[in-house]
Amino acid sequence: MMRVIILGVMTALLAGCQTPEKPVEQAPPPIAAAEEAPEEAIVIAPQGPRFIMANIMGLAPDTLLNILGEPSLKRREREAEVWLYGNSECRLHLYYYPDDNGDFRLDYAAAAAADPAAENPTVSPNACLNSFVIPDSLVIPEKQLPGPLIPELDQEPSYPGRGIDPLPDMSDN
Repeated sequence: MMRVIILGVMTALLAGCQTPEKPVEQAPPPIAAAEEAPEEAIVIAPQGPRFIMANIMGLAPDTLLNILGEPSLKRREREAEVWLYGNSECRLHLYYYPDDNGDFRLDYAAAAAADPAAENPTVSPNACLNSFVIPDSLVIPEKQLPGPLIPELDQEPSYPGRGIDPLPDMSDN
């Protein structure tokens, strides 16, 4: 029995010498799918007008004819030539006057709703202008291009005296 008591005391002493368990370091829990940052939606901005009224002022009639096509009406008024474009949404009036050289240039443009009696007869002048633009008028097929768009860099300069200091008597200070 003495052995049992000694064995019990020794077990108790050994248990007292035992160090406490270290806490086990765990990896952080995985991020739940709901907590992930949502992907940003790709928003394509609406295409702005290709032309605005301010940028067509001063253009020649032939230029605007290439951009807008044939007007529904052309008329002469004293010194001016007036072109009318119309569709189901709006009416566009272009007024050409001669410049100092006698060449007609766009001097004034006005846009109005096609139906002034409509519930909301307002119309954006730029939207009206762009409703008449010929879709392919801005595209030049490559086969019609005159040559390379970037000049060749191996050409010799056109100025005389290459390699000569143009201002030999001037100091650099």
